[in-house]
Amino acid sequence: MVWLMILLIVNFLISIFNAISVGRMWSESKAIGGFIRVLAVSVYIMSVSGFTMVFGMILLLLAPHIVPLIPAFSDVPVEEFMVLALDMLYLLLVLAMIPTGLIIWFNSLVHFWRKKTLANGLVLGWNTYAQIRNTANAVKHVPSAFQRVTRSLFGGNRKNNVVVAIALLIVILAVIGGWLLTSAIVKKADEKHNGFADLEKACNSSRK
Repeated sequence: MVWLMILLIVNFLISIFNAISVGRMWSESKAIGGFIRVLAVSVYIMSVSGFTMVFGMILLLLAPHIVPLIPAFSDVPVEEFMVLALDMLYLLLVLAMIPTGLIIWFNSLVHFWRKKTLANGLVLGWNTYAQIRNTANAVKHVPSAFQRVTRSLFGGNRKNNVVVAIALLIVILAVIGGWLLTSAIVKKADEKHNGFADLEKACNSSRK
């Protein structure tokens, strides 16, 4: 439990950093387009994924204590919807994080190639490790998780349908929470770090 809490805190802080980073270039990336826009959207998705994982795990920790208190769900097997929700979250995050992580890794490689500093090297090293780890875990765990999810989705009985509904609700709430928090941080950072406004001020100052 201690290690889980540490992991959640670290992921939460990294997601905040990602959201602030993308907010600083959000408006500019819209105007410029191209790879910078692809990178901004990728970091945005990565931030949403990070917050989604944190909120999802918190909901999974709370669900076993809340769901049995609801009379209509008192006989629903807690372990089943916990496993299903965890599998759904994992598949969703893998689908989001691996392609966006590849784009972020490529950007860090370009930065290090252009400017070989210790900071850029550390960022590239971390992104390389994270991408390899995430990909290896996906190859190992996605097939079994996918089989469990499809088996649950097409189980057919009433109790199984309730399990699926609770698991889906947990995943949906986690995603909405991740999306809303990321959007709020990006919007605030975008308003605070308006590169076009700074450029306009510099031009006006030079004219004076």
